Amino acid sequence: MALFYQHRIKNSQDSQQKKPNSQDQSTKPNVEVLSSSYADSSSVSKDERPYYHPDSYYTFYSYPNTIMSQRVITFEERKKSSYPSARGLYVAEIMLLEYCKSGKYPKPESGYPGFWWFKYGIRDVGHALESLEKRGFLKWSSKTKILHNLKIKQLKDILTSNKLSTSGNKTDLINRIIDNIPEQNLIIPNYMLKYELTDLGKEELFDNGYIPYMHNHRHATNEDNRFGETFNVWDINKLFSNGDAKSWPQIVGNIEEKRFGVNMANTISNGEPIECNKKIDISYQRDEIQKYLASNQQTIIDGIKTEGNGFVEESKGIDYKTIGKYKEALVMFYIAI
Repeated sequence: MALFYQHRIKNSQDSQQKKPNSQDQSTKPNVEVLSSSYADSSSVSKDERPYYHPDSYYTFYSYPNTIMSQRVITFEERKKSSYPSARGLYVAEIMLLEYCKSGKYPKPESGYPGFWWFKYGIRDVGHALESLEKRGFLKWSSKTKILHNLKIKQLKDILTSNKLSTSGNKTDLINRIIDNIPEQNLIIPNYMLKYELTDLGKEELFDNGYIPYMHNHRHATNEDNRFGETFNVWDINKLFSNGDAKSWPQIVGNIEEKRFGVNMANTISNGEPIECNKKIDISYQRDEIQKYLASNQQTIIDGIKTEGNGFVEESKGIDYKTIGKYKEALVMFYIAI
């Protein structure tokens, strides 16, 4: 596995009523920023450094000397040009909560992805996480929770070292460890403390689910409007100037409907996208599909006659497939072909 992810092309508590600076900061050079070749890393802890790219990676422009080049907007700058949540967290901080919910931060095995700097302006992820912990959004996970990620041999080694039986399946082994070994005496080889969300952190992430949603959105753009209308997390953030983003599925869904012809955000349930990638028994649904295609025959004919190269219809079909509307997707694919 590669040590780091490649960052993507697509990409207040102190004054909640202020209006973000409308000046385009994504392309306007900053003389002070340009005075250094790469971002200051002096605050990064020594034990955290192996989880970052080399310092020379963290330039102040993404894709320098190319048409895609954009100046990095630091987290401190973002605080002046975006709105905080009702609890005072900014976009990047809420995105960190999303990455902590799976128990992989800090010091993720594959390293910190470059987007923390190039997209969210955070150079020192470790200290940003510490700040969230101090404010009650994160807490250290217990050792027993990591047991489920261990292999059976590792679990048996722990039991053997504590003179306990190694019989049974994985669940039996885990339960035996939990029931017989106090956490303070539990020794897990290569164990590393990880964060998990507090109840406050879970509520914050749920209320502001548009942030991880837009982070992974297949239509998301960067902030450069030279290539057309933008659609990114910063655009959506500006729609919630009062910090209350609980209605985001409806608002984002309406934008999607107008922009892409498919409302995808409203398929969000309990903060998570619907499960729509399960295998389907097509033979079982063949009659239903044929009837649907027959009833939409005129739509297909009209769509084929419409000018274009099929890209728009194909994209719309993929959007339908994403939210589990397979029959609607099939109509679009027919037109695209």
